[in-house]
Amino acid sequence: MKRILFIIGLVTLLFSGLNAQEIREVDGLFYKNGNLYSGPYTTFFENGQVKMEMKIKKGQKNGKIRIYFEDGRLNEIRSYKNNKMHGKWIMYNNHNIKISVARYNNGQKHGKWLIWNDYGNLLYKLQYTNGQKTGVWEEYNEKGEVVNKRKY
Repeated sequence: MKRILFIIGLVTLLFSGLNAQEIREVDGLFYKNGNLYSGPYTTFFENGQVKMEMKIKKGQKNGKIRIYFEDGRLNEIRSYKNNKMHGKWIMYNNHNIKISVARYNNGQKHGKWLIWNDYGNLLYKLQYTNGQKTGVWEEYNEKGEVVNKRKY
């Protein structure tokens, strides 16, 4: 039984790899057999672990993209709309600690950004509006105290 499951898994992985090879990115657009591609797209590390998962619509990145470390742990969640950065982006370090949250709107930095160190201590609070620095930007020390403020 284990042998059958192993063979099924291996065949599935092989076909997934073959399917991924048919999809090509050219100038930021994804094509399959010469046509703009719509559907899921997954890439793999050489060890077989998933490297990246995304959805493509009419050749463009749309929705969440998940990027993984080679050991299978989540590294980033990105969000796109019509091939432009749009929505919340989250990044984790290799210890599964959240180290940044960023937001975009139609390809531009927009909203609150937070950046932590590798131990999860907040370092920066930033704000953007339509790609421009706005609001009060704050920098924190390791004790969580504000050490620098700047108003934009």
